Amino acid sequence: MHTFSLKTALAVSSSALLLAACGGGGGTPTPTTGSADTLVSASATPTAAISTNTIATSSHWMGRYPSGVQQLIGAPVCGVTVYKYTYATVGGENEPTTATGALMIPSGSTAQCQGAKPIVLYAHGTALSKNRDLAALGDPSNPAFGTASRVAMIFAAQGDIVVAPNYAGYDTSPLPYAPYLNKQQQSQDMIDSLTAARQALMQLNLPVSDNGKLFVTGYSQGGFVSMATLAKLDAQGRPATAGAPMSGPYGMLAISDEIMLGHPNVGGTAYLPLVANSYAHLPAGSPQIDLAAMFNPLYADAPTLFPGPVGFAGFGQLVQAGKIPYTAIFQSPPTGNAALDSLSEGWPLGPLGFDPTNYLISTAYRAQYVADVLAHPDGAAPVDGSAPNFTTTAPTPASNPQDPLRQILLANDLRGYTPSMPLLMCGGDQDPEVFWNQDAAAMTATLMNKAQTTNPGLRFATLDLDNQGSPGTYSNGLTSYGLNTVQQQIMQTVASTVQGGFIAYQQGVVQAAEAQGYTAQQAAAYAMESYHTDERPFCTVAARTFFNLYAQ
Repeated sequence: MHTFSLKTALAVSSSALLLAACGGGGGTPTPTTGSADTLVSASATPTAAISTNTIATSSHWMGRYPSGVQQLIGAPVCGVTVYKYTYATVGGENEPTTATGALMIPSGSTAQCQGAKPIVLYAHGTALSKNRDLAALGDPSNPAFGTASRVAMIFAAQGDIVVAPNYAGYDTSPLPYAPYLNKQQQSQDMIDSLTAARQALMQLNLPVSDNGKLFVTGYSQGGFVSMATLAKLDAQGRPATAGAPMSGPYGMLAISDEIMLGHPNVGGTAYLPLVANSYAHLPAGSPQIDLAAMFNPLYADAPTLFPGPVGFAGFGQLVQAGKIPYTAIFQSPPTGNAALDSLSEGWPLGPLGFDPTNYLISTAYRAQYVADVLAHPDGAAPVDGSAPNFTTTAPTPASNPQDPLRQILLANDLRGYTPSMPLLMCGGDQDPEVFWNQDAAAMTATLMNKAQTTNPGLRFATLDLDNQGSPGTYSNGLTSYGLNTVQQQIMQTVASTVQGGFIAYQQGVVQAAEAQGYTAQQAAAYAMESYHTDERPFCTVAARTFFNLYAQ
């Protein structure tokens, strides 16, 4: 297990000295996680200052989107200035470390760009590159630029303050792994980053200040992280104003079971190593997983690959070098295990998720895991591979799994969380990476059950971008509870708008692929592979609309 190293200690101490040199806290003790003082250092000058004209016209900004998406995002009313800061936090084993973040400030002379503003705390999605930096708004080549610019356009350029952590393990953080989908660490990381950003904002003495309202959102991994952060803020008695987790794996146990039962997800050969390495770095007394037993010996080094020097764009290089399989997570039948061979090679990858030899997860380990699923099934992942019907099936997690990984997944499952603040979830029911039924639908069913029994004061909405008639519960539209009439009308309007925009965009992806010579089947597969990424601007616009309901 990883322990706090001398290198980490020196990094924290050096950063503290930098803060003192900048006049940000000379003579004070080194900041610690969870305290009222987590700021280690902050840039006194912006790392980038982007004008409204650049945002509106540059091919790196609004210009990279088709006109329909540009209209949804809306013309910028403010410029965006970004400051970078370093904060004290912890790793997965509670070892001290540091991380960095971006503080995005609206700029301009109009009232919308000055004065007291709400903070949007944003959690980013899965990243394979260690050197990603959300403060690099002036560098389109940075792996985080697409996320950073989108968040800046939708929130900061409309007058909100944005706090966007890079997370421990990324950018200049000395942590040698990422505590990926670890709800305790990642929620603490977010709160430590928010605390430091507020300190930095006060030190900068800008014409923009914090009005006390806090909105928490994030996409994919960030959907999970934002939900976990909302839960921790609630537990601390200081709830956010509203939350909008987007396309996150809230039902961690359910989606893992669904994958292991024969439904490998797109991107799983990157996500599973990140999850495994994260869960190998937990506090003392936690269940222990055996990485050597989990992975095919051909890919024994897979858990150490991410985050690293190669990101999604260079993933093919790792495949060609024999470091990772492209899509095959499991051994294709016959495996020699009757229980595994009876399972289908299911959606979304089908046979592409399987291979006779070049597969990621050890067959013996999968057999052990699946045996525990059959003995202790999860309500959101039927063992027969069917879509769960939450009108007849409880969406509750397995109550007593015995497999160590399933025990850890259950500990990180968010279906037990009851939000005190208004909550929006957004995604698409055909998402091939984060499965709708096991995550957004299962969470919605759980909240709906609570609203109708023990928690009638709940306020939430779930928005499915894909209204093409797919089977499943809580899909094909907007499901809500506890919103007043005006709020319901506003959200129904934006739901129809972003649904139409997303469907048109996906159709455009298919048409563009066919124009390049792809067959109809190949074009549909290409669109499916980009589906999860394509949801992001539409859900983020819906989140902004939802936050505006509670901004005054």
